[in-house]
Amino acid sequence: MGVTEYYGLALVDARAAEYVIGSDVYGPMGRELVPLATDADAADFLKDHKGKARVTFDAVTGEMLAALDAGTFE
Repeated sequence: MGVTEYYGLALVDARAAEYVIGSDVYGPMGRELVPLATDADAADFLKDHKGKARVTFDAVTGEMLAALDAGTFE
């Protein structure tokens, strides 16, 4: 399973990517997890785009996604 990482637009393993949640960047479907290829990219993106948290693939929950969709992620 792959995702397109934000900066280089390369296909990366979805389980290896790090995701920023709650940022000011919207995807085609609105609010979403933004995949980044490296920890450094995720840290920079979080800071530059007012993200709320960095999460790994295994840490993503249904509740997180529902809160994201509702615009209530803390």
